[in-house]
Amino acid sequence: MILSPAERSYLYDSLSVQPPVRPDARSAHQFRPIEASCSFLPNSNGSSRVRLSDGGEAIVSVKTQVVLTKNESSLISIDVDINKERDDSNFIKNLISSLESILLKKFPIEKLKLTERYSFKVYIDCFILSHNSYPLGLLSLCIYLALKSTRLPLLTSTVNDREIEEQPTFNDDWEASKKLFEPSEHQDDPPLLFVVGIIGNNVFIDPSNEEEEVSENGLIVGFANGEIVPPVQSTNLSNRDSKGISPKHILKAYSMVRNCGKEVVKALNTVVSSDDDVFTSIY
Repeated sequence: MILSPAERSYLYDSLSVQPPVRPDARSAHQFRPIEASCSFLPNSNGSSRVRLSDGGEAIVSVKTQVVLTKNESSLISIDVDINKERDDSNFIKNLISSLESILLKKFPIEKLKLTERYSFKVYIDCFILSHNSYPLGLLSLCIYLALKSTRLPLLTSTVNDREIEEQPTFNDDWEASKKLFEPSEHQDDPPLLFVVGIIGNNVFIDPSNEEEEVSENGLIVGFANGEIVPPVQSTNLSNRDSKGISPKHILKAYSMVRNCGKEVVKALNTVVSSDDDVFTSIY
């Protein structure tokens, strides 16, 4: 979006006051409304679709494969595809790097272990159909929902195969499958990434395209199991020369993500537990 000098000045001034006046009237800690659904792709173990109020939309498919654990350097593979964007572009590489940095460290890998020798490998395929703002937050929400809706076939063979050459066998009845993340095990929920914009002394979560245009800097903050987790890194949200980030900015971002993260998780879990599309505003 190309803003005129007058529009840019007005937005910057309104976002610099305390409290910031956002163009869509959200509070500093409030997300844009989303429309989300889960488990709609028939050939996937888990899937989700998220649409933002500004037209951004993403689909995530989760598939699994039985592999020999010793032959795999990682049990999680992430791929991102964006309409009209080259697969080897720096933009896509940076998105994948940010997602891998939290999923590979904070994903409960023990949930993928089948036997002494075999494990499930999870393939997370992300498709961004459209985006007007930086899509990392959109992708993170979509991946969370897809992983929470993922189901795995029930193992029927022995788990102790260290001395026996035996391939894992599974129950053919999909109704007997189990969820990768059980609803009662919220302490092991998938991790999330939040994008925080910085203007003046203010920080605000889930910046829109207009807010990104006048942002002086941005932060990517990880959240898992009720706590701030790595990565915590700066990102340039606009084409402007970015300014430095003070310790006060980081502390404000930490406090904001920690306070609203639990509510975001609660709202997303409501979507997972519903059979229908859910239109919800996350606070």
